[in-house]
Amino acid sequence: MVAVVADPPEEGQATKTPTEAVAQVLPSTKFLRNVGLEIPALKKSTSASAQVQELQAEVQSERENSAALREKMEDQQTKLEDLNLKFQESEAARDNQREEIESLKKQEEETNTLLRRLLCLSRE
Repeated sequence: MVAVVADPPEEGQATKTPTEAVAQVLPSTKFLRNVGLEIPALKKSTSASAQVQELQAEVQSERENSAALREKMEDQQTKLEDLNLKFQESEAARDNQREEIESLKKQEEETNTLLRRLLCLSRE
């Protein structure tokens, strides 16, 4: 254990504490739990597990956001299709109105022509 504590630490690592040295020399987790010592390796795996859970939660959140965005996009697509249908209907109605106006103008011209003829006949 003394040799483990005396070893120089690797780059970026802190020197090992006596608890870490005991955990390295005595890997029996039951003994260390009975003595009341924490195992640094378990802390690392716990933090890794926590990171994995955080990442899983983040992925799940992204999936939910993606599903919500997809649903919103589908709703907007439906609204766009409805608007396009209404636009086409209004264009068709406008074309019908144009045809009706043209027809009424022709009828007006025919009526005016007929009235002129009648007036001309009545003068004679």
